[in-house]
Amino acid sequence: MIFPPMVLMHFIAGAIAIIAGFAALTFPKGSSLHKIAGNTFLLSMLMLGITAIYVAYSRTIMLSLINGIFICYLVSTSWMAIKRKAGSIGYFEKVALIAVLSVAVMLIKFGLKAAHSDTGKLSGFGPEVFYFFATIATIAAIADIRMLYRGGLTETQRIVRHLWRMCFPMFMATAAFFLGQAKLFPEPLRKMELLAIPVVLVILFSGYWLFRVQFTNFYRNLNKALNLNKKT
Repeated sequence: MIFPPMVLMHFIAGAIAIIAGFAALTFPKGSSLHKIAGNTFLLSMLMLGITAIYVAYSRTIMLSLINGIFICYLVSTSWMAIKRKAGSIGYFEKVALIAVLSVAVMLIKFGLKAAHSDTGKLSGFGPEVFYFFATIATIAAIADIRMLYRGGLTETQRIVRHLWRMCFPMFMATAAFFLGQAKLFPEPLRKMELLAIPVVLVILFSGYWLFRVQFTNFYRNLNKALNLNKKT
């Protein structure tokens, strides 16, 4: 099977993102390996989002086009959450809010268009899919508004923001790769219960780390360890 160059780049970026994402979730947090995996994930997800926008636009697949923008928004704001100091904001966060509000509005618009179409779908997707991602985009927008109102985030809030905005794109990429492209796998592996395993693992890993950061002393202990390493 021969893929067009942009589709091939999209496929390769997605594969690298999934591998790097699982590595980032498993490597010790704050370690050099975690940082390398995280940066690789960031760059590959940005490439995945950009190529998704191009491919979806050329094929008029509106959900993929908007989700390509959404992916770029999520991973870039996740990265900025780590780079930005606690209790501070800048122009980037304000522009990001406009972007995610636009994403939410477009998803709702196309969800309504799908619901009122003759087939009940738009580009093969029902309205519930558009509404699902619109809900996530709205949650992200509300979080951005609260952050801007408060003038920034606490240390723990920064890590939570970083985590879920990396983990959700990871979920999107994994689900699209293993479940959305099941036909590309060999026949013995083309079983939903097998292909769903990586997707479930992403959900479990994400839930584990979010809980650990939010409700335990993990992040505080990690900060102490990193500060001690810097002094020595």
